[in-house]
Amino acid sequence: MRRLLMLVVPVALLGGPPGHADENPPNPDVFSPSRPTWSVVGSLQGTQTSNAFFASSNEQSDFYLGPDITIRLDGLLTRDVAYRLYARTELDAFSTETDANTSVARVGARLSRDIFDWTASLVYENRSSFDGIFEHRLFTANDVMGILARDFDCGFATLSPGAVVTYRFADDPNAQRYRTELWLGIEVPIDAKWSVVSEPFFESFWFTDGSNVGRRDQIYSASLGLKYNLSNNASLTTEGIYEGRTSNQPGRDYTVFEIGPRLDFAF
Repeated sequence: MRRLLMLVVPVALLGGPPGHADENPPNPDVFSPSRPTWSVVGSLQGTQTSNAFFASSNEQSDFYLGPDITIRLDGLLTRDVAYRLYARTELDAFSTETDANTSVARVGARLSRDIFDWTASLVYENRSSFDGIFEHRLFTANDVMGILARDFDCGFATLSPGAVVTYRFADDPNAQRYRTELWLGIEVPIDAKWSVVSEPFFESFWFTDGSNVGRRDQIYSASLGLKYNLSNNASLTTEGIYEGRTSNQPGRDYTVFEIGPRLDFAF
């Protein structure tokens, strides 16, 4: 499944009922939880790929559609800890190579806290992966993740570095593994509407069970795109992505180049 940069919707803090300034003045030491807020975020993309099956040889090019939709409930658990409950579905539907179709359904929960200007998150996610468009279930997994991310405003650009460490428990032992990822989001504004964007990343996988015991994979990716802000909560990006995988198991290496438009939104 292709990557999605999740958009963050601020949590509004609601004040108390109107009254006189000398009646029940607010106590800064008492936490008043906010009302949870619902949001929908996602992307709709149409992509031309050079390698529909991520094959190491005999690559098949094709065009696919990739909707990715998340429904979220956000709130504050304490003054310093935010929570999120979410349900997400995503799929890749190919025009010709339909055997490459995949889909995923997830539900999850996240706790987040700011630490020295970084946002640290602990995430639990239940994930069901399917072959085809929600046809044959491949496996169901429970992912436990630690995430560290932040944004830097450098004047001429916004940099968004991040890291994640994950372990996957699955009903198929072949899917159980550790995963680490490092990424750097880059956005350079051209004017109020247009910007140049990129998100290089690197992933490592250590498989722990089944026939994949001892397997080690690395995925590296570089991208370059042009983004147009349609509104405060929607943007259109046309992006080219180069990605490659190396593995210590034969036949799992691949390279792929993809290009196409993507509509990102948050409501």
